[in-house]
Amino acid sequence: MRKKGIFCNFLMITNQQQISLDLTAHHNGVESFLDFFKLQQKKPDLISLQKILLHFANLPYENLSKIIKLNNYWDSENKIRLPEEVMEDYISHKLGGTCFSLTFFLQSILNFYGFVCYPVMADMSAGKNIHSCLIVVLGSVKYLVDPGYLLKKPMEINPEKHQLTNYKFTGVKLKFDQKNHSYNLFTFNNFETKWRYRFQDKPVSHDEFLRHWLASFRWNSMHRIYLTKTVDEGLFFVCGNFMRKTTFDGKQNFNIRNNFHETINDVFGIDKELSEQAMTTLKANFEKERALGLWKPK
Repeated sequence: MRKKGIFCNFLMITNQQQISLDLTAHHNGVESFLDFFKLQQKKPDLISLQKILLHFANLPYENLSKIIKLNNYWDSENKIRLPEEVMEDYISHKLGGTCFSLTFFLQSILNFYGFVCYPVMADMSAGKNIHSCLIVVLGSVKYLVDPGYLLKKPMEINPEKHQLTNYKFTGVKLKFDQKNHSYNLFTFNNFETKWRYRFQDKPVSHDEFLRHWLASFRWNSMHRIYLTKTVDEGLFFVCGNFMRKTTFDGKQNFNIRNNFHETINDVFGIDKELSEQAMTTLKANFEKERALGLWKPK
């Protein structure tokens, strides 16, 4: 039986779908996630949240799927990948998504459990409103959860005190900026601290979230292949032809130009045919942008 994801035979296109950011409309994707990771629906508490995040972090950050989907649905809202498709493509091809598809999928799961949560937009060095994450409310306490950054633990947001979370490969620090009424997220290891993004505790509507999501298909980040995955011994990050492995003790950089597809398969488990298709499609998308006058060199 043919699977429904966009990568059937790596070339076939799904039927047009009605785009719905109604959180209750994606129970099939949520139940597929719960079945695959053998999770049972329990009460919406901190322990359940921690378990969900631990398993959800298995879905990598990657834009291979986004590059291909853009080419298939250039002018259509159908280029976004909703929870059912994200989960099918993870099961079949070890794909994940970018921050918007991962954030909405995670929000759908948390909503299914009965959690109170909402998306917020974040500013990064590349621009404003280019990252998304979630705020989860448990009683009187709020937590940041960020599937796009593959954070496996919720972080309390509290303007009165800074928050620290440690992983085997990095530390994460959350600080409140009283002047700008915003939170800043940093990562650090034994050698350096880096500012990552800034957000305010202001919910965005489904319409605004969708608007930013659709706009993201025209960002410069769509001109290169990006992947991120966490493993027990560290974090792997791919940008174009370079790969970096990060641990608390430092970084290792690799030039993977000559074995790109083999490396992506070995590290991320993604078939070479898919990464080859994404690279070919990336060039086609870029040429189309140039032809349509959508890309202008800075």
